[in-house]
Amino acid sequence: MKKDQKKKLKNTNPVKPIPSAISIRYPLLITLGITFIIYLPALSNSLLLWDDHSYTWENPFLRDFDFSKVFSFSTFYLGHYHPLTMLWFHIEFLVFPKGDPGLYGGLNPFWFHLNNVLMHLLNTALVFSIIYELRNKKEWMAAAVTALLFGIHPMHVESVAWVAELKDVLYSLFFLASLLVYIRYIRSGRFALLALAFLFFILSDLSKEQAITLPALLFVIDYYLGRKWSWKMIIEKVPFLALSALFGILAIKASVAVSAVNSSQTSVLMNIFNGCYSFLTYIFMMFFPVNLCAIHPYNYLSLSDLPFWFYFLPLLLAGLFAAAALSARKSREYLFALLFYTATVSVVLKFVPVGDSLVNERYSYIPYIGLFFIAGLLFSVYCMKSGWKYPAYGLLLLAVSVFSILSVQRISTWKDNYTFWNNVVEKYPGHWRGYYGLSVLYYYNKDFDKAFDNANLACGLNPPAAPYAMRGTLYFDIRKNYDLAIADFDKVLSYNEKDSPFNLASLINLGSAWYNKGNFAKADSEFTMAISLDNSNGRLYYFKALSLAQDSRFKDAYTAGIKSKELGYNVPENELANWKARSSSDSKLQ
Repeated sequence: MKKDQKKKLKNTNPVKPIPSAISIRYPLLITLGITFIIYLPALSNSLLLWDDHSYTWENPFLRDFDFSKVFSFSTFYLGHYHPLTMLWFHIEFLVFPKGDPGLYGGLNPFWFHLNNVLMHLLNTALVFSIIYELRNKKEWMAAAVTALLFGIHPMHVESVAWVAELKDVLYSLFFLASLLVYIRYIRSGRFALLALAFLFFILSDLSKEQAITLPALLFVIDYYLGRKWSWKMIIEKVPFLALSALFGILAIKASVAVSAVNSSQTSVLMNIFNGCYSFLTYIFMMFFPVNLCAIHPYNYLSLSDLPFWFYFLPLLLAGLFAAAALSARKSREYLFALLFYTATVSVVLKFVPVGDSLVNERYSYIPYIGLFFIAGLLFSVYCMKSGWKYPAYGLLLLAVSVFSILSVQRISTWKDNYTFWNNVVEKYPGHWRGYYGLSVLYYYNKDFDKAFDNANLACGLNPPAAPYAMRGTLYFDIRKNYDLAIADFDKVLSYNEKDSPFNLASLINLGSAWYNKGNFAKADSEFTMAISLDNSNGRLYYFKALSLAQDSRFKDAYTAGIKSKELGYNVPENELANWKARSSSDSKLQ
Protein backbone atom coordinates (compact mmCIF):
# COMPACT_ATOMS: atom_id res chain seq x y z
CA MET A 1 0.00 0.00 0.00
CA LYS A 2 2.71 2.47 0.97
CA LYS A 3 4.80 1.35 -2.03
CA ASP A 4 1.88 2.04 -4.36
CA GLN A 5 1.30 5.47 -2.81
CA LYS A 6 4.96 6.38 -3.27
CA LYS A 7 4.85 5.24 -6.89
CA LYS A 8 1.69 7.25 -7.46
CA LEU A 9 3.21 10.38 -5.94
CA LYS A 10 6.39 9.98 -7.97
CA ASN A 11 4.54 9.80 -11.28
CA THR A 12 2.22 12.69 -10.59
CA ASN A 13 3.21 16.06 -12.15
CA PRO A 14 2.13 19.00 -10.00
CA VAL A 15 -0.20 21.35 -11.85
CA LYS A 16 0.59 25.05 -11.53
CA PRO A 17 -2.45 26.98 -10.36
CA ILE A 18 -3.72 29.62 -12.79
CA PRO A 19 -2.77 33.03 -11.36
CA SER A 20 -5.57 35.27 -10.25
CA ALA A 21 -6.02 38.83 -11.46
CA ILE A 22 -4.76 40.06 -8.11
CA SER A 23 -1.59 37.94 -8.22
CA ILE A 24 -0.52 39.23 -11.65
CA ARG A 25 -1.33 42.83 -10.76
CA TYR A 26 1.61 43.14 -8.39
CA PRO A 27 4.42 42.05 -10.77
CA LEU A 28 2.92 44.33 -13.43
CA LEU A 29 2.85 47.31 -11.05
CA ILE A 30 6.42 46.59 -9.90
CA THR A 31 7.54 46.44 -13.54
CA LEU A 32 5.87 49.74 -14.36
CA GLY A 33 7.20 51.34 -11.16
CA ILE A 34 10.81 50.42 -11.93
CA THR A 35 10.44 51.65 -15.50
CA PHE A 36 8.93 54.96 -14.40
CA ILE A 37 11.66 55.60 -11.82
CA ILE A 38 14.36 55.02 -14.45
CA TYR A 39 12.73 57.50 -16.84
CA LEU A 40 12.10 60.22 -14.25
CA PRO A 41 15.27 62.14 -15.30
CA ALA A 42 13.90 62.37 -18.85
CA LEU A 43 11.16 64.72 -17.62
CA SER A 44 13.73 67.48 -17.06
CA ASN A 45 15.34 67.10 -20.50
CA SER A 46 15.08 69.87 -23.08
CA LEU A 47 13.98 69.83 -26.71
CA LEU A 48 16.78 69.11 -29.16
CA LEU A 49 17.86 70.66 -32.42
CA TRP A 50 17.55 67.26 -34.01
CA ASP A 51 13.99 66.87 -35.29
CA ASP A 52 12.48 67.99 -31.95
CA HIS A 53 12.37 71.56 -33.24
CA SER A 54 10.88 70.42 -36.55
CA TYR A 55 8.07 68.54 -34.81
CA THR A 56 7.35 71.13 -32.13
CA TRP A 57 7.96 74.87 -32.27
CA GLU A 58 8.96 74.95 -35.97
CA ASN A 59 6.22 72.54 -37.05
CA PRO A 60 3.97 74.38 -39.54
CA PHE A 61 1.03 72.12 -38.59
CA LEU A 62 1.40 72.57 -34.85
CA ARG A 63 -0.78 75.68 -34.62
CA ASP A 64 -2.61 75.62 -37.94
CA PHE A 65 -3.65 72.00 -38.48
CA ASP A 66 -5.29 71.15 -41.81
CA PHE A 67 -6.85 67.66 -41.75
CA SER A 68 -7.31 67.40 -45.50
CA LYS A 69 -3.69 68.34 -46.15
CA VAL A 70 -2.00 66.37 -43.37
CA PHE A 71 -3.94 63.16 -44.07
CA SER A 72 -3.54 63.46 -47.84
CA PHE A 73 -1.49 60.63 -49.36
CA SER A 74 0.68 63.24 -51.05
CA THR A 75 1.73 65.04 -47.85
CA PHE A 76 5.02 63.87 -46.36
CA TYR A 77 6.89 65.45 -43.48
CA LEU A 78 10.60 64.90 -42.82
CA GLY A 79 10.57 61.79 -45.00
CA HIS A 80 7.53 60.19 -43.33
CA TYR A 81 3.83 59.72 -43.90
CA HIS A 82 2.52 59.79 -40.32
CA PRO A 83 -0.56 62.03 -40.13
CA LEU A 84 -1.76 60.65 -36.79
CA THR A 85 1.59 61.55 -35.23
CA MET A 86 1.25 65.07 -36.61
CA LEU A 87 -2.29 65.28 -35.21
CA TRP A 88 -1.04 64.09 -31.82
CA PHE A 89 1.60 66.82 -31.75
CA HIS A 90 -1.13 69.34 -32.57
CA ILE A 91 -3.27 68.04 -29.69
CA GLU A 92 -0.27 68.25 -27.35
CA PHE A 93 0.18 71.88 -28.39
CA LEU A 94 -3.47 72.64 -27.66
CA VAL A 95 -3.66 70.79 -24.33
CA PHE A 96 -0.27 71.17 -22.66
CA PRO A 97 0.47 74.22 -20.48
CA LYS A 98 2.90 76.63 -22.09
CA GLY A 99 6.36 77.53 -20.82
CA ASP A 100 8.88 80.36 -21.16
CA PRO A 101 7.89 82.46 -24.23
CA GLY A 102 11.56 82.96 -25.03
CA LEU A 103 12.36 79.24 -25.25
CA TYR A 104 11.13 76.56 -27.67
CA GLY A 105 8.50 78.88 -29.10
CA GLY A 106 6.83 79.06 -25.70
CA LEU A 107 6.46 75.27 -25.37
CA ASN A 108 7.24 73.44 -22.14
CA PRO A 109 9.42 70.33 -22.81
CA PHE A 110 8.26 68.65 -19.57
CA TRP A 111 4.82 67.78 -20.95
CA PHE A 112 6.15 66.38 -24.21
CA HIS A 113 8.58 64.16 -22.33
CA LEU A 114 5.87 63.10 -19.88
CA ASN A 115 3.67 62.07 -22.80
CA ASN A 116 6.41 59.83 -24.22
CA VAL A 117 7.18 58.27 -20.83
CA LEU A 118 3.51 57.50 -20.13
CA MET A 119 3.12 55.95 -23.56
CA HIS A 120 6.18 53.82 -22.89
CA LEU A 121 4.57 52.63 -19.66
CA LEU A 122 1.40 51.72 -21.55
CA ASN A 123 3.47 49.82 -24.09
CA THR A 124 5.26 47.99 -21.29
CA ALA A 125 1.90 46.97 -19.83
CA LEU A 126 0.77 45.76 -23.26
CA VAL A 127 3.94 43.67 -23.63
CA PHE A 128 3.15 42.06 -20.26
CA SER A 129 -0.42 41.33 -21.37
CA ILE A 130 0.64 39.91 -24.75
CA ILE A 131 3.13 37.46 -23.26
CA TYR A 132 0.68 36.53 -20.53
CA GLU A 133 -1.95 35.77 -23.19
CA LEU A 134 0.54 33.81 -25.29
CA ARG A 135 1.36 31.67 -22.25
CA ASN A 136 -2.38 30.99 -21.94
CA LYS A 137 -2.59 32.90 -18.64
CA LYS A 138 -0.95 30.03 -16.77
CA GLU A 139 2.06 31.86 -15.33
CA TRP A 140 3.19 35.44 -15.06
CA MET A 141 6.96 35.21 -14.66
CA ALA A 142 7.78 35.12 -18.39
CA ALA A 143 5.44 38.05 -18.96
CA ALA A 144 6.94 40.09 -16.12
CA VAL A 145 10.56 39.54 -17.16
CA THR A 146 9.81 40.25 -20.83
CA ALA A 147 7.98 43.46 -19.94
CA LEU A 148 10.64 44.55 -17.44
CA LEU A 149 13.45 44.13 -19.97
CA PHE A 150 11.36 45.97 -22.54
CA GLY A 151 10.74 48.81 -20.12
CA ILE A 152 14.30 49.38 -18.91
CA HIS A 153 16.61 48.36 -21.76
CA PRO A 154 19.10 51.12 -22.75
CA MET A 155 18.46 50.57 -26.47
CA HIS A 156 14.90 51.80 -25.91
CA VAL A 157 15.90 55.13 -24.42
CA GLU A 158 16.08 56.78 -27.84
CA SER A 159 12.43 55.94 -28.54
CA VAL A 160 11.29 57.47 -25.25
CA ALA A 161 13.69 60.30 -24.38
CA TRP A 162 13.61 61.79 -27.86
CA VAL A 163 10.45 63.89 -28.21
CA ALA A 164 10.51 63.55 -32.00
CA GLU A 165 10.11 59.79 -31.54
CA LEU A 166 6.56 60.23 -30.36
CA LYS A 167 5.89 58.38 -33.61
CA ASP A 168 7.73 55.34 -32.22
CA VAL A 169 5.87 55.00 -28.93
CA LEU A 170 2.57 55.98 -30.61
CA TYR A 171 2.74 53.44 -33.43
CA SER A 172 3.87 50.81 -30.92
CA LEU A 173 0.87 51.53 -28.70
CA PHE A 174 -1.59 50.65 -31.47
CA PHE A 175 0.66 47.91 -32.86
CA LEU A 176 0.78 46.08 -29.53
CA ALA A 177 -2.93 46.66 -28.92
CA SER A 178 -3.64 45.06 -32.30
CA LEU A 179 -1.48 42.06 -31.40
CA LEU A 180 -3.19 41.59 -28.05
CA VAL A 181 -6.67 41.77 -29.54
CA TYR A 182 -5.67 39.37 -32.35
CA ILE A 183 -4.49 36.77 -29.81
CA ARG A 184 -7.83 37.07 -28.03
CA TYR A 185 -9.57 36.68 -31.39
CA ILE A 186 -7.75 33.38 -31.93
CA ARG A 187 -8.79 32.21 -28.46
CA SER A 188 -12.46 33.19 -28.88
CA GLY A 189 -13.10 33.22 -32.64
CA ARG A 190 -15.12 36.44 -32.31
CA PHE A 191 -15.00 38.40 -35.58
CA ALA A 192 -15.48 41.69 -33.72
CA LEU A 193 -12.04 41.24 -32.16
CA LEU A 194 -10.46 40.72 -35.59
CA ALA A 195 -12.13 43.92 -36.78
CA LEU A 196 -10.82 45.77 -33.71
CA ALA A 197 -7.32 44.43 -34.39
CA PHE A 198 -7.57 45.81 -37.93
CA LEU A 199 -8.69 49.21 -36.61
CA PHE A 200 -5.66 49.36 -34.29
CA PHE A 201 -3.48 48.40 -37.26
CA ILE A 202 -4.83 51.34 -39.27
CA LEU A 203 -4.02 53.72 -36.40
CA SER A 204 -0.55 52.22 -36.09
CA ASP A 205 0.12 52.65 -39.83
CA LEU A 206 -0.98 56.28 -39.61
CA SER A 207 1.58 56.82 -36.83
CA LYS A 208 4.73 55.31 -38.36
CA GLU A 209 5.63 53.19 -41.38
CA GLN A 210 7.28 50.42 -39.32
CA ALA A 211 3.77 49.22 -38.50
CA ILE A 212 3.58 47.51 -41.91
CA THR A 213 5.32 44.47 -40.40
CA LEU A 214 2.26 43.51 -38.36
CA PRO A 215 0.63 41.13 -40.93
CA ALA A 216 3.81 39.02 -41.02
CA LEU A 217 3.80 38.94 -37.23
CA LEU A 218 0.19 37.71 -37.21
CA PHE A 219 1.33 34.61 -39.11
CA VAL A 220 4.11 34.16 -36.53
CA ILE A 221 1.51 34.31 -33.75
CA ASP A 222 -0.56 31.72 -35.62
CA TYR A 223 2.46 29.42 -35.71
CA TYR A 224 3.18 29.80 -32.00
CA LEU A 225 -0.42 29.14 -31.01
CA GLY A 226 -0.53 26.05 -33.20
CA ARG A 227 -3.18 27.17 -35.70
CA LYS A 228 -3.50 24.87 -38.68
CA TRP A 229 -3.04 26.41 -42.09
CA SER A 230 -6.35 27.08 -43.80
CA TRP A 231 -7.91 29.43 -46.31
CA LYS A 232 -9.71 31.16 -43.47
CA MET A 233 -6.40 31.98 -41.79
CA ILE A 234 -5.12 33.54 -45.01
CA ILE A 235 -8.30 35.34 -46.06
CA GLU A 236 -8.73 37.00 -42.66
CA LYS A 237 -5.37 38.70 -43.20
CA VAL A 238 -6.01 39.99 -46.72
CA PRO A 239 -7.14 43.45 -45.44
CA PHE A 240 -4.03 43.63 -43.25
CA LEU A 241 -1.75 42.70 -46.16
CA ALA A 242 -3.45 45.18 -48.53
CA LEU A 243 -3.11 48.01 -46.03
CA SER A 244 0.49 47.05 -45.36
CA ALA A 245 1.25 47.25 -49.09
CA LEU A 246 -0.39 50.68 -49.35
CA PHE A 247 1.55 52.16 -46.46
CA GLY A 248 4.72 50.47 -47.66
CA ILE A 249 4.41 52.31 -50.98
CA LEU A 250 3.77 55.57 -49.14
CA ALA A 251 6.86 54.98 -46.99
CA ILE A 252 9.02 54.48 -50.08
CA LYS A 253 7.62 57.63 -51.70
CA ALA A 254 8.23 59.62 -48.51
CA SER A 255 11.86 58.42 -48.31
CA VAL A 256 12.50 59.16 -51.97
CA ALA A 257 11.01 62.65 -51.52
CA VAL A 258 13.86 63.61 -49.19
CA SER A 259 16.48 61.53 -51.05
CA ALA A 260 16.85 59.22 -48.05
CA VAL A 261 17.37 56.12 -50.20
CA ASN A 262 21.05 55.85 -51.10
CA SER A 263 21.00 52.74 -53.29
CA SER A 264 23.51 54.19 -55.74
CA GLN A 265 26.24 54.50 -53.10
CA THR A 266 26.79 50.79 -52.49
CA SER A 267 26.58 47.57 -54.50
CA VAL A 268 23.89 44.92 -54.09
CA LEU A 269 26.39 42.52 -52.51
CA MET A 270 27.55 45.25 -50.13
CA ASN A 271 23.93 45.86 -49.11
CA ILE A 272 23.52 42.15 -48.33
CA PHE A 273 26.53 42.22 -46.01
CA ASN A 274 25.31 45.44 -44.36
CA GLY A 275 21.86 43.94 -43.87
CA CYS A 276 23.31 40.84 -42.19
CA TYR A 277 25.56 43.02 -40.07
CA SER A 278 22.70 45.21 -38.81
CA PHE A 279 20.52 42.12 -38.11
CA LEU A 280 23.21 40.56 -35.92
CA THR A 281 24.35 43.85 -34.37
CA TYR A 282 20.90 44.50 -32.91
CA ILE A 283 21.06 41.05 -31.26
CA PHE A 284 24.57 41.72 -29.95
CA MET A 285 23.51 45.11 -28.55
CA MET A 286 20.62 43.51 -26.69
CA PHE A 287 23.16 41.61 -24.58
CA PHE A 288 25.87 44.29 -24.65
CA PRO A 289 24.32 47.77 -25.03
CA VAL A 290 27.65 49.61 -25.27
CA ASN A 291 28.85 52.56 -27.34
CA LEU A 292 25.28 53.83 -27.59
CA CYS A 293 24.84 56.86 -29.81
CA ALA A 294 22.18 58.60 -31.86
CA ILE A 295 24.21 57.80 -34.98
CA HIS A 296 25.90 54.53 -35.91
CA PRO A 297 27.30 55.33 -39.36
CA TYR A 298 28.21 52.88 -42.09
CA ASN A 299 31.58 51.29 -41.38
CA TYR A 300 32.37 50.35 -44.97
CA LEU A 301 30.98 51.46 -48.32
CA SER A 302 32.77 49.12 -50.73
CA LEU A 303 33.67 45.43 -50.82
CA SER A 304 37.37 46.26 -51.01
CA ASP A 305 37.17 47.85 -47.55
CA LEU A 306 35.52 44.89 -45.83
CA PRO A 307 37.41 42.93 -43.16
CA PHE A 308 37.45 39.18 -43.80
CA TRP A 309 34.98 38.39 -41.00
CA PHE A 310 32.22 40.29 -42.79
CA TYR A 311 32.04 37.46 -45.34
CA PHE A 312 31.02 35.01 -42.62
CA LEU A 313 27.99 37.05 -41.51
CA PRO A 314 25.51 35.44 -43.95
CA LEU A 315 26.70 32.00 -42.79
CA LEU A 316 26.29 33.00 -39.15
CA LEU A 317 22.79 34.26 -39.90
CA ALA A 318 21.90 31.03 -41.71
CA GLY A 319 23.27 29.00 -38.80
CA LEU A 320 21.13 30.96 -36.34
CA PHE A 321 17.95 30.15 -38.28
CA ALA A 322 19.00 26.51 -38.72
CA ALA A 323 19.50 26.12 -34.97
CA ALA A 324 16.12 27.70 -34.24
CA ALA A 325 14.44 25.46 -36.81
CA LEU A 326 16.01 22.33 -35.29
CA SER A 327 14.90 23.39 -31.81
CA ALA A 328 11.31 23.66 -33.10
CA ARG A 329 11.12 19.85 -33.20
CA LYS A 330 10.96 19.88 -29.40
CA SER A 331 9.69 23.38 -28.65
CA ARG A 332 8.59 26.20 -30.92
CA GLU A 333 9.54 29.02 -28.51
CA TYR A 334 13.01 29.72 -29.92
CA LEU A 335 11.91 29.75 -33.54
CA PHE A 336 8.93 31.91 -32.58
CA ALA A 337 11.20 34.41 -30.84
CA LEU A 338 13.56 34.61 -33.82
CA LEU A 339 10.67 34.95 -36.28
CA PHE A 340 9.11 37.67 -34.10
CA TYR A 341 12.39 39.58 -34.13
CA THR A 342 12.96 39.00 -37.86
CA ALA A 343 9.47 40.00 -38.94
CA THR A 344 9.55 43.30 -37.09
CA VAL A 345 13.16 44.30 -37.75
CA SER A 346 13.13 43.33 -41.43
CA VAL A 347 12.03 46.68 -42.86
CA VAL A 348 14.76 48.67 -41.09
CA LEU A 349 17.71 46.47 -41.99
CA LYS A 350 20.14 47.98 -44.45
CA PHE A 351 19.53 45.56 -47.29
CA VAL A 352 18.16 48.79 -48.80
CA PRO A 353 20.39 51.67 -47.66
CA VAL A 354 18.20 54.41 -46.19
CA GLY A 355 19.79 57.32 -44.37
CA ASP A 356 23.39 57.53 -43.19
CA SER A 357 23.15 55.29 -40.10
CA LEU A 358 23.72 51.54 -40.31
CA VAL A 359 22.08 50.86 -36.94
CA ASN A 360 19.42 52.97 -35.21
CA GLU A 361 18.73 52.17 -31.57
CA ARG A 362 15.06 53.15 -31.80
CA TYR A 363 14.46 50.40 -34.37
CA SER A 364 14.90 47.79 -31.63
CA TYR A 365 11.80 48.97 -29.76
CA ILE A 366 9.32 46.33 -30.98
CA PRO A 367 11.72 43.65 -32.35
CA TYR A 368 13.40 43.09 -28.98
CA ILE A 369 10.13 41.76 -27.54
CA GLY A 370 10.76 38.45 -29.27
CA LEU A 371 14.26 38.16 -27.81
CA PHE A 372 13.17 39.31 -24.35
CA PHE A 373 10.49 36.61 -24.45
CA ILE A 374 13.19 33.93 -24.49
CA ALA A 375 14.87 35.53 -21.48
CA GLY A 376 11.54 35.61 -19.65
CA LEU A 377 10.78 32.01 -20.58
CA LEU A 378 14.18 30.75 -19.42
CA PHE A 379 13.81 32.59 -16.14
CA SER A 380 10.34 31.14 -15.50
CA VAL A 381 11.69 27.63 -16.12
CA TYR A 382 14.95 27.78 -14.19
CA CYS A 383 13.67 29.67 -11.16
CA MET A 384 11.39 26.67 -10.52
CA LYS A 385 14.19 24.10 -10.78
CA SER A 386 15.93 22.84 -7.70
CA GLY A 387 19.34 24.43 -7.36
CA TRP A 388 18.70 27.02 -10.06
CA LYS A 389 16.34 29.36 -8.25
CA TYR A 390 18.94 31.66 -6.69
CA PRO A 391 21.26 31.75 -9.74
CA ALA A 392 18.24 32.65 -11.91
CA TYR A 393 17.18 35.47 -9.59
CA GLY A 394 20.78 36.63 -9.25
CA LEU A 395 21.27 36.79 -13.01
CA LEU A 396 18.00 38.69 -13.42
CA LEU A 397 18.97 41.14 -10.68
CA LEU A 398 22.35 41.69 -12.33
CA ALA A 399 20.78 42.32 -15.75
CA VAL A 400 18.17 44.68 -14.34
CA SER A 401 20.80 46.60 -12.36
CA VAL A 402 23.19 46.98 -15.30
CA PHE A 403 20.47 47.91 -17.77
CA SER A 404 18.95 50.40 -15.34
CA ILE A 405 22.28 52.16 -14.76
CA LEU A 406 23.04 52.28 -18.48
CA SER A 407 19.55 53.62 -19.24
CA VAL A 408 19.87 56.41 -16.70
CA GLN A 409 23.25 57.32 -18.17
CA ARG A 410 21.81 57.23 -21.69
CA ILE A 411 18.88 59.45 -20.67
CA SER A 412 21.38 62.02 -19.38
CA THR A 413 22.95 62.14 -22.86
CA TRP A 414 19.63 63.50 -24.15
CA LYS A 415 19.62 66.20 -21.45
CA ASP A 416 20.34 69.09 -23.81
CA ASN A 417 21.87 69.89 -27.19
CA TYR A 418 25.42 70.22 -25.91
CA THR A 419 25.53 66.83 -24.18
CA PHE A 420 23.74 65.22 -27.10
CA TRP A 421 25.91 66.46 -29.98
CA ASN A 422 29.17 66.21 -28.04
CA ASN A 423 28.31 62.57 -27.37
CA VAL A 424 27.96 62.00 -31.14
CA VAL A 425 31.33 63.67 -31.78
CA GLU A 426 32.94 61.67 -28.96
CA LYS A 427 31.65 58.33 -30.25
CA TYR A 428 32.24 59.01 -33.96
CA PRO A 429 34.83 61.78 -34.41
CA GLY A 430 35.36 60.79 -38.05
CA HIS A 431 31.72 61.27 -39.00
CA TRP A 432 30.26 64.59 -40.13
CA ARG A 433 26.92 64.45 -38.31
CA GLY A 434 28.06 65.50 -34.81
CA TYR A 435 30.01 68.52 -36.06
CA TYR A 436 27.08 69.61 -38.19
CA GLY A 437 24.75 69.33 -35.19
CA LEU A 438 27.10 71.48 -33.11
CA SER A 439 27.31 73.98 -35.98
CA VAL A 440 23.52 74.34 -36.06
CA LEU A 441 23.45 74.66 -32.27
CA TYR A 442 26.08 77.42 -32.18
CA TYR A 443 24.36 79.19 -35.06
CA TYR A 444 21.08 79.24 -33.11
CA ASN A 445 22.98 80.66 -30.13
CA LYS A 446 24.71 83.28 -32.32
CA ASP A 447 28.19 81.93 -31.62
CA PHE A 448 29.09 82.19 -35.29
CA ASP A 449 32.81 81.47 -35.00
CA LYS A 450 32.18 78.08 -33.37
CA ALA A 451 29.36 77.46 -35.81
CA PHE A 452 31.75 78.04 -38.71
CA ASP A 453 34.54 75.91 -37.19
CA ASN A 454 32.21 72.93 -36.74
CA ALA A 455 30.63 73.36 -40.19
CA ASN A 456 34.12 73.44 -41.65
CA LEU A 457 35.03 70.21 -39.84
CA ALA A 458 31.84 68.56 -41.10
CA CYS A 459 32.56 69.61 -44.70
CA GLY A 460 35.93 67.84 -44.51
CA LEU A 461 34.36 64.46 -43.71
CA ASN A 462 32.63 63.56 -47.00
CA PRO A 463 29.19 64.79 -45.91
CA PRO A 464 25.91 65.23 -47.80
CA ALA A 465 24.56 68.68 -48.67
CA ALA A 466 23.63 69.95 -45.19
CA PRO A 467 27.06 71.06 -43.86
CA TYR A 468 27.84 72.90 -47.11
CA ALA A 469 24.52 74.72 -46.82
CA MET A 470 25.39 75.74 -43.26
CA ARG A 471 28.92 76.88 -44.10
CA GLY A 472 27.65 78.74 -47.17
CA THR A 473 25.10 80.56 -45.02
CA LEU A 474 27.83 81.60 -42.60
CA TYR A 475 30.04 82.79 -45.46
CA PHE A 476 27.12 84.78 -46.87
CA ASP A 477 25.43 86.19 -43.75
CA ILE A 478 28.34 86.62 -41.34
CA ARG A 479 31.62 86.78 -43.24
CA LYS A 480 30.23 88.47 -46.38
CA ASN A 481 32.49 86.29 -48.52
CA TYR A 482 30.16 85.86 -51.48
CA ASP A 483 32.58 83.89 -53.65
CA LEU A 484 33.08 81.15 -51.06
CA ALA A 485 29.35 81.21 -50.27
CA ILE A 486 28.56 80.66 -53.96
CA ALA A 487 31.01 77.73 -54.07
CA ASP A 488 29.29 76.04 -51.12
CA PHE A 489 25.77 76.62 -52.44
CA ASP A 490 26.81 75.25 -55.84
CA LYS A 491 28.13 72.20 -53.99
CA VAL A 492 24.71 71.74 -52.38
CA LEU A 493 22.99 71.88 -55.77
CA SER A 494 25.48 69.36 -57.21
CA TYR A 495 23.82 66.66 -55.07
CA ASN A 496 20.72 67.13 -57.26
CA GLU A 497 18.28 66.56 -54.40
CA LYS A 498 15.38 68.50 -55.91
CA ASP A 499 12.99 67.92 -53.01
CA SER A 500 15.54 68.74 -50.32
CA PRO A 501 14.85 71.96 -48.37
CA PHE A 502 18.57 72.73 -48.69
CA ASN A 503 18.13 72.92 -52.46
CA LEU A 504 15.57 75.72 -52.33
CA ALA A 505 17.44 77.63 -49.60
CA SER A 506 20.68 77.38 -51.57
CA LEU A 507 19.05 78.73 -54.73
CA ILE A 508 17.70 81.71 -52.78
CA ASN A 509 21.09 82.34 -51.20
CA LEU A 510 22.83 81.96 -54.54
CA GLY A 511 20.53 84.55 -56.07
CA SER A 512 21.21 86.90 -53.16
CA ALA A 513 24.98 86.36 -53.41
CA TRP A 514 25.04 87.11 -57.14
CA TYR A 515 22.85 90.15 -56.49
CA ASN A 516 25.34 91.47 -53.94
CA LYS A 517 28.18 90.87 -56.40
CA GLY A 518 26.32 92.94 -59.01
CA ASN A 519 25.57 90.09 -61.43
CA PHE A 520 21.84 90.74 -61.66
CA ALA A 521 21.19 88.47 -64.66
CA LYS A 522 22.72 85.54 -62.77
CA ALA A 523 20.70 86.49 -59.67
CA ASP A 524 17.50 86.48 -61.75
CA SER A 525 18.40 83.02 -63.10
CA GLU A 526 18.82 81.57 -59.59
CA PHE A 527 15.58 83.12 -58.32
CA THR A 528 13.77 81.75 -61.38
CA MET A 529 15.02 78.25 -60.53
CA ALA A 530 13.89 78.75 -56.93
CA ILE A 531 10.42 79.75 -58.16
CA SER A 532 10.27 76.52 -60.19
CA LEU A 533 10.58 74.63 -56.88
CA ASP A 534 8.15 76.85 -54.95
CA ASN A 535 5.90 78.96 -57.18
CA SER A 536 3.60 79.97 -54.33
CA ASN A 537 6.25 81.95 -52.45
CA GLY A 538 5.68 85.68 -53.01
CA ARG A 539 9.06 86.55 -51.49
CA LEU A 540 10.85 84.78 -54.37
CA TYR A 541 8.98 86.81 -56.98
CA TYR A 542 9.95 89.98 -55.12
CA PHE A 543 13.63 89.00 -55.13
CA LYS A 544 13.32 88.27 -58.83
CA ALA A 545 11.71 91.66 -59.38
CA LEU A 546 14.58 93.42 -57.58
CA SER A 547 17.12 91.63 -59.76
CA LEU A 548 15.23 92.49 -62.95
CA ALA A 549 14.94 96.13 -61.94
CA GLN A 550 18.68 96.35 -61.26
CA ASP A 551 19.20 94.87 -64.73
CA SER A 552 16.96 97.65 -66.15
CA ARG A 553 14.22 95.20 -67.14
CA PHE A 554 11.49 97.26 -65.52
CA LYS A 555 8.50 95.77 -67.34
CA ASP A 556 9.46 92.25 -66.21
CA ALA A 557 10.23 93.60 -62.74
CA TYR A 558 6.76 95.14 -62.50
CA THR A 559 5.15 91.86 -63.64
CA ALA A 560 7.11 89.88 -61.04
CA GLY A 561 6.26 92.49 -58.39
CA ILE A 562 2.54 92.22 -59.12
CA LYS A 563 2.76 88.42 -58.90
CA SER A 564 4.54 88.75 -55.55
CA LYS A 565 1.80 91.01 -54.25
CA GLU A 566 -0.92 88.63 -55.47
CA LEU A 567 0.74 85.88 -53.44
CA GLY A 568 0.49 87.99 -50.29
CA TYR A 569 3.98 89.44 -50.06
CA ASN A 570 4.14 93.03 -48.84
CA VAL A 571 5.73 94.73 -51.87
CA PRO A 572 6.42 98.45 -51.31
CA GLU A 573 3.97 100.45 -53.41
CA ASN A 574 6.59 103.07 -54.32
CA GLU A 575 8.76 100.34 -55.90
CA LEU A 576 5.85 99.02 -57.94
CA ALA A 577 4.99 102.54 -59.08
CA ASN A 578 8.60 103.22 -60.01
CA TRP A 579 8.92 100.00 -62.03
CA LYS A 580 5.65 100.71 -63.80
CA ALA A 581 6.68 104.27 -64.63
CA ARG A 582 10.14 103.18 -65.82
CA SER A 583 8.65 100.41 -67.97
CA SER A 584 6.25 103.00 -69.54
CA SER A 585 9.16 105.37 -70.21
CA ASP A 586 11.19 102.58 -71.79
CA SER A 587 8.24 101.68 -74.04
CA LYS A 588 7.88 105.30 -75.24
CA LEU A 589 11.60 105.50 -76.01
CA GLN A 590 11.34 102.35 -78.06
